[in-house]
Amino acid sequence: MDGLKHARKAKGLSLAELAKATGLHAKAIARAERPRQDVRVSTVVAIGRALGVPVCELIDEGERHERHERRSRRRS
Repeated sequence: MDGLKHARKAKGLSLAELAKATGLHAKAIARAERPRQDVRVSTVVAIGRALGVPVCELIDEGERHERHERRSRRRS
């Protein structure tokens, strides 16, 4: 999620600082920042709250579309 990493860096926070603010492990945040990773919604929400950024800004448009397509295929 490029948007997540960009938002964290724009706030000037390290992984450790964001982990402390969210109560998440730094490794979970680092994993969420990697492209093509499935991330729990609760993780993205916690990060968004800590950064003061809407969740939709943390998720790239292409990733949203790709996840929607995967969900649609599973339901079929």
